[in-house]
Amino acid sequence: MVPRRGRWAVLSGLIFFVAPGLGLVGNAEGPRLGGGLAALALFVLAYCRLMIGGGWPGPPADAEDRPAVSGVLVLVALTGVLIAIGTTDWAGMWCFVAAATGLRIERRQAFPALFAVGAAAAGTEALNTSDAATIVSLFIVAVGVGMLTAGFRRLRVVNVELGQARDEIGRLAVADERLRFARDLHDLLGHSLSVVALKSELAARLIDEHPDQAAAHVRDIEAVSRRALAEVRDAVAGYRRPLLSAELAGARSTLAAAGIEVEAGPAPEGELPPDAEAVLAWAVREGATNVLRHADAHRVRISVAVDDRDAALELVDDGCGAPAGGADGTGLAGLAERVARVRGRMDAAPGATGGFRLAVTVPLEAAS
Repeated sequence: MVPRRGRWAVLSGLIFFVAPGLGLVGNAEGPRLGGGLAALALFVLAYCRLMIGGGWPGPPADAEDRPAVSGVLVLVALTGVLIAIGTTDWAGMWCFVAAATGLRIERRQAFPALFAVGAAAAGTEALNTSDAATIVSLFIVAVGVGMLTAGFRRLRVVNVELGQARDEIGRLAVADERLRFARDLHDLLGHSLSVVALKSELAARLIDEHPDQAAAHVRDIEAVSRRALAEVRDAVAGYRRPLLSAELAGARSTLAAAGIEVEAGPAPEGELPPDAEAVLAWAVREGATNVLRHADAHRVRISVAVDDRDAALELVDDGCGAPAGGADGTGLAGLAERVARVRGRMDAAPGATGGFRLAVTVPLEAAS
């Protein structure tokens, strides 16, 4: 259908019906005049119905923006009736048929149909004149008008498809952001709540015989809870980026409080790209959380190595191997997505001699 801004251009084109209409009135009488005027009026109404819509001059209905072969055939039939009535040159009517053909018929069907309409226009004109130039010109004009409206139809279809694609991209972006936010909350709260549960158990054991130590654990619970609350607020605001040094220190403290011997080297002295540091920090947090939850380990080794191309982190424990449910839990799946986003590599599997090994390598160039 012709869009809103093109409706009046279609209606203004109706001025070309005036000349043949006046010729009909001046040269016909009786039934021929009545039949010709009726056919001409029906042609104008059918043409506007096809080009603008049922509610013209109001906006076209979406349900009508579809191929309309039957409507074009009605125009062809009415044109044939007018040619049979005669009294004037009706060859120009085929240009309007061509315009409707290009706009309302699918392109694969429209192109052969346009040449047929052009041939009909040339044949009709040949009944009135023997001037070959005029006949050929009308053929070219009819086909050209149809090609032009077919181009309008293609532009409209492409615009609709672009709008649908834009809406789909928006939906995918919302879904991706929801997934990212859910992953961040899991990583944040999973670790913090594991620490709170551990500290609570220790405080409950020590409260009778060692109240001072129990009070220290309660203060740690308060500090962890406040930090988790702050991190959740930062995650909501979109500004949170964990630091590798802070996560290493937190892992040492938390694992040591659980009675696990920790061998952890210091954070790299040089400054890492922010995305690389964030991925390694998340790896430390996820590895430490899994050790607390699943490993039943006695010893954990955490090492960080940086060279000119890569930054690598390895966390190995001597526990019971893969966590219940396998190595593809929610936390590890979220970590794998973070690593893939910076084109890194991740290996999470039981160790060769027992326990569990988490290794993450991030290319510095891709993460910068």
